[in-house]
Amino acid sequence: MELPAELVVLDSARDRSEPVWSSVGPRLDALPEVNAAAAERAIALGCGVLLSGDGADELLGVPRFATAAVAARRGVRAAVRYMADVASSGPGLPGELAGAMAGLLPHGLRARAYWAANWPAWCDPVAPPVLAEPYRSAATAWARQWVDTQVAAHAAAGRSWARADSWDAAFPREAIPPASAVAEASPFLHETFLAAALALPLGDRYHPGLPSTYLRCKAQVVRLLPAAALPVLPRHKQYFKTALAQASTSGCRAPRCVEAGLLDGQALAVESDTAVLLVVAALERWLAGADEKAAVFNG
Repeated sequence: MELPAELVVLDSARDRSEPVWSSVGPRLDALPEVNAAAAERAIALGCGVLLSGDGADELLGVPRFATAAVAARRGVRAAVRYMADVASSGPGLPGELAGAMAGLLPHGLRARAYWAANWPAWCDPVAPPVLAEPYRSAATAWARQWVDTQVAAHAAAGRSWARADSWDAAFPREAIPPASAVAEASPFLHETFLAAALALPLGDRYHPGLPSTYLRCKAQVVRLLPAAALPVLPRHKQYFKTALAQASTSGCRAPRCVEAGLLDGQALAVESDTAVLLVVAALERWLAGADEKAAVFNG
């Protein structure tokens, strides 16, 4: 059955709206004001639910360290092409070779080596200096405990490096409340689809016959689309760096967070990390909404 579709394009610089406030906590989606504008446009068009593609890349994209998995499912030539595709990203070829050899290690050592190779910056995490004390120390302690828990879980499950990377891509997932009055859903995260995706052999997530590295590594996502769409699909990942950088500027000014003692004003004044500033902007927006709702904080 073919469903009719109308393409509606929003401009991230022009189409913006304030998302509804939620007592759950700050919204940590990258562009909440654009997402709110999309939700309001959906309401105006009479939509009953707004569907997202959240989880598609994470659940269906080929992970790192998958050379052996690709070889087992697609053959040696496919594995060679896969290695060429990932050579310039992340741990690259040395990581692929290490991942193949890591299967000989005991589960605990394998998991620790995987974490060191794949997440070197998270081997000893330290909260950013914009967090004021005592929150910075508490956040650092929590992050280190979280890393220990993740590594222990990979060891307990006996995951290969590829399986561990595929798991880390999908979990944990942030619960983000709806941006407006229209209901929101993510079909890729539905429990039935989730179970099917996790059961898919990792090597099947790659296909050597597609026309670009990006598409070859997203083969199962491409497979969900009509064959006629292949010529017009983007050949490279779109990062939306300009839109994110522009959105992060509001995080440079967070008077409520500073006044509440959550953030260090001097550190914030010199902070330039886009990811940090986006989270700061989300915190400030949430506190502003709490003020408007006259929310009461306990504890």
